[in-house]
Amino acid sequence: MNLKRVAFIATLFFCYNVIVFKLVYSENYKFVYSDMVKQFPVDELKSYQDFVDKFSKDYCLYEFYDNELLVGYVVLFIDSEYLFIDYIAIFKEFHSKGYGTKILKTLKDMFEFQKKGCFFEVEKEVESSPNTIKRVNFYKKNGAVCLNINYLYPNRDGYLPMDLYYIPYNEQLPQLSKIKAFVNNLFNKVHFDIEHKEEVFDKIFG
Repeated sequence: MNLKRVAFIATLFFCYNVIVFKLVYSENYKFVYSDMVKQFPVDELKSYQDFVDKFSKDYCLYEFYDNELLVGYVVLFIDSEYLFIDYIAIFKEFHSKGYGTKILKTLKDMFEFQKKGCFFEVEKEVESSPNTIKRVNFYKKNGAVCLNINYLYPNRDGYLPMDLYYIPYNEQLPQLSKIKAFVNNLFNKVHFDIEHKEEVFDKIFG
């Protein structure tokens, strides 16, 4: 997608305590992506061009500020009924300061009357990898529930087994039919560049 097509999007500000929630203009995509390659496993990353091409009115990048201090970011897919967090990160120098919890709380405050809840993918817990355990504990502490499906993340090499989590806003755990419909929309809107996405979808729900 041509970056100029999203340049018209106005900057939005939402406050929660000292956090200012700001929608990022297109020229910041490269800056955020340069941090993503440092913080995310390579098999969970899209190429920079694929990353940029996905942005639309439904796929948005937000930056998070503590007053004037940029501390993190989140990439969202905004479905008609649900949110999906594609990427969320706090810059390393601000880790362990409670910003991750504030971001999730701010998202809920902003969308709880518009959306039923928020989905996101999480790397499976591995006993030999303390970071995976810490990450899962963080999400559970913030009200996330691991859904009982064998979720697969489609990527260029095939797929990656992950867990699909859900934070309820105004709907408790969705029925399987709703999860299936949401994931189908997610694959078509966010993973549209993955040729074998339908095969991966069938492996999950077939």
